[in-house]
Amino acid sequence: MANNINLTMQKGEAANIDNSALIQAIKDMRADFTPETQNKVIQLALRATFFVPAILDKKTELVEGKDKRVTFEDKPTARFLLISNPERGTFFPAYTDRELLKDFKTDQPYQGFAMRFADLASLTEQTPTVNGFLINPDSEKLPFTKEILANIKQTLKAARDRAEAKKAAETSEGPNITVSTNENPEE
Repeated sequence: MANNINLTMQKGEAANIDNSALIQAIKDMRADFTPETQNKVIQLALRATFFVPAILDKKTELVEGKDKRVTFEDKPTARFLLISNPERGTFFPAYTDRELLKDFKTDQPYQGFAMRFADLASLTEQTPTVNGFLINPDSEKLPFTKEILANIKQTLKAARDRAEAKKAAETSEGPNITVSTNENPEE
């Protein structure tokens, strides 16, 4: 499905995930929907890491080693679980903490993968049958649709381009001054 997504995260890192500021910002945005509160939610979401339910399968593959010997190796693959709404479509559920992930209902045994916003957005973009991802589907129910993600991506690219242009302008502006010392004034 998505080959360039990094799913490796140390256990200590997952334990240190704190999205409480994002939850508060969502509540503030719902109480006072303004561009400022909306921007704060997006800024915090961009830096957030979410728990996404998935089923881990191990496929055994033949792998050639450096010594040209072929061995069997287990290659884990993740199959991400989805939620559906008859009116809004299919979404990846994304939870802000492990406790909320426990409320995800399915008959299949699953694990929670810690994924950063960018990885989850990339996975969404690469999955044609999915409309986006939904933060805390049982409580906050905040959708990030493909359209919203495309707008965020475009805005970030424009900001990056402006920053690069500004940096280039700062380094190329101004006179090119060199100082040389001539110890012999008669030359």
